[in-house]
Amino acid sequence: MNSVVFVSGVYGVGKSTLCNKLAQKCHINFYSAGDVISEENGEKYGSNKIVKNKELNQDILIKKMSEKLEHEKIILLAGHFCILGNNGQVEQLPEHTYSKLQLSAIILLEAGPEIIMRNLNRRDGKKYSIQQIEEFLNTERNCAEHIAEKLNIPLFVHNMKFSNEDIEENYLFLKEVYGENFIGH
Repeated sequence: MNSVVFVSGVYGVGKSTLCNKLAQKCHINFYSAGDVISEENGEKYGSNKIVKNKELNQDILIKKMSEKLEHEKIILLAGHFCILGNNGQVEQLPEHTYSKLQLSAIILLEAGPEIIMRNLNRRDGKKYSIQQIEEFLNTERNCAEHIAEKLNIPLFVHNMKFSNEDIEENYLFLKEVYGENFIGH
């Protein structure tokens, strides 16, 4: 069955960078949930990350990923289990999304809150409090664990080193889950 490896993590943890390199190594396609959604609804999710309608966005994501899975055996999809809302509070995305995305594994990328704060300040010019980032990290992890258990799929929690080790460790996880012949060399 065609399926999605969901690569989750908070803003600024390095999902896109890791997924681009991992997709090349595995010879599979990578998509960013935000990019897939914005292609359809025209919203741009730059540094502000403001989401107007998270329910509608998740429906768009489900539809578009289902279309892609008609032609692709396995996909890397970078996204979130939660976002920061307009008021700066952590908001969980609708749980039903993940069962409809045909997930077969979850990779949760993490880093220390200070690293996340620095990355977001450098990338987006945004400043967040340490408490905000800690809550964001904890909620993302709790959601990842809950969804993995609910869907009975493997969860790999990876602490980012921002080096080639990240690619190798995640590649080994994918190889273990999908086998030598399924993931490219």
